[in-house]
Amino acid sequence: MAIIDSQVHVYEANTPKRPWHSVPNWPDHVTGDEMVAAMDRVGVDGAIFISAFSMYRYDASYAVKCNGLIPAGSPSSSRSIRMIRRWPMSSPTGRRRPAPSASGS
Repeated sequence: MAIIDSQVHVYEANTPKRPWHSVPNWPDHVTGDEMVAAMDRVGVDGAIFISAFSMYRYDASYAVKCNGLIPAGSPSSSRSIRMIRRWPMSSPTGRRRPAPSASGS
């Protein structure tokens, strides 16, 4: 069974090129490539990248840019649509788990 994370925030560092609206108590950056590497380490097969509203407000361009990093591609791709249509038949289950702390605990 594929493991899909339904809400992953990716964002670049706070720079003039991509300034943050506010500065949350989060890591300095979690780029799309960094998120995919972290997902690979824990066996997550795919994700839906969500723009961090507190940082970028209505500019979702970075999350959209990162969308192609996941092999399934766009949520509207034919592969994704087929997978989503099969979910009710496969008895999907889910659980939200907090991310590990920086110390690894």
